[in-house]
Amino acid sequence: MSIFVELQAVAARLSREEKQPVCTRCGKGRLVLIEETPDPNFGILGMVQQTLKCDCADCGEVTIV
Repeated sequence: MSIFVELQAVAARLSREEKQPVCTRCGKGRLVLIEETPDPNFGILGMVQQTLKCDCADCGEVTIV
């Protein structure tokens, strides 16, 4: 593997982590998408409801957005 390919792999991994929001409860973990369904009220307009879970072992908070 060339250094360029390795740098691209690291950059891709870091950008994925930066896109994940920080847990508002513990402030340590990142919120990971575990489910995405059509919104019960506005699903016909294309809105979705996301279920997110904190990846911190001490927290594990589930948030519905």
